Amino acid sequence: MARERVLNAQGKDRGGLESEPKSPKRKLDTPEENPEEKKMRMMEAKPTANISLPPEILSKVLSKTLHSRTRCALDLLVPDWEICEPSDPFPANTLDPTRVVTYTRGTGGKFGSLLTSLEHGGDDHIFLPLKSFDDRTLAINKFCRDEVFRACLLEGTQVFELAADDLPHNVAEESFLKDPEAAFPIRGKHSRAILPYDDELPGTDKRTMPSGSPFLFKLLRHIVVRSPLTLLYVRACTMVGRGVQIDNANLEALDWIIDLDRGSPIWLSWSKMPMLESVLLDLRIYSHDLNTQRKCIGKGEIIRRAQEMGRWLQLKLLVIAGLKSYSFDTSYETYSAELIEEVDEIDGEPNWIKIFSPALRPGGRLILVDKLTDRTTKFFFLNR
Repeated sequence: MARERVLNAQGKDRGGLESEPKSPKRKLDTPEENPEEKKMRMMEAKPTANISLPPEILSKVLSKTLHSRTRCALDLLVPDWEICEPSDPFPANTLDPTRVVTYTRGTGGKFGSLLTSLEHGGDDHIFLPLKSFDDRTLAINKFCRDEVFRACLLEGTQVFELAADDLPHNVAEESFLKDPEAAFPIRGKHSRAILPYDDELPGTDKRTMPSGSPFLFKLLRHIVVRSPLTLLYVRACTMVGRGVQIDNANLEALDWIIDLDRGSPIWLSWSKMPMLESVLLDLRIYSHDLNTQRKCIGKGEIIRRAQEMGRWLQLKLLVIAGLKSYSFDTSYETYSAELIEEVDEIDGEPNWIKIFSPALRPGGRLILVDKLTDRTTKFFFLNR
């Protein structure tokens, strides 16, 4: 059974589901100031021109400084799978197909629709908006700063990525063993600074608008949480590096907490992000051989977190990568939309469409994207 994080002292998650007793709840390490925060702090310290412009002029200025473009959701979520732009122009992909299953929730009490495809291109793309701004806009005044941030968060897609960038400062010390769950070594500093998680302590510091309120996560509308394939190679020994004197017990504890972090995308606090319309989650670790070996994340854990999503979200778009990949490959060809909304299991595995569909609004789409193999499966096969 996969090891799960402790949510609170009573052993219950937000939905009241009992969890197994575990080690104490994680405590937040004080994150180092990231370059973005440092830049904003320096800009706050600089004297700004006292410019008072009519709102309509400010609106024109902001509209010209905001740059807009679109990108396919699958390319945003799993760019290392090269689904939208395969590196090999020849159809060698027939031995390594990408399967995209699209379920659209019905409206007016009617059944939804189900479509399965082994190709992705042309009219298949699911475009999401991306917004960027000219840094000079932030120097006009605080009003402009807030409005630029607000527009980017409300209108654009924000991409968060797990990263091995937060090695605990005391990892080689005995104190690390007392509370290893206080560390989030591969969750990514940027993600931790903005996104709320249910396995963090209440009151954990998060970034706010330049004016100080609200929290940035309150304005998020489209989010991507991805876990690059390169993270599958990360171990305690690779993070610590050579030449560091560290006991095996500390290495084992760090490996354990790294494995817990691999399931970070499902631990987001959905109740705290009421404006979400599009959510893209990279859960490729679930189907991977590494999960079989290390028990990073279990199906029961994913099911409970999906139920949490269903309690709080009404999404237009939910894209999940990796739930039916590799050895968990499943065919949907014999299933109609009516049947997929009824059955609990498919080939002995959970029916993820039925499990995640409560998080969709009527007419909303759930897209499951999977592959049979990638370069990591070849690596793990050769290194067994």
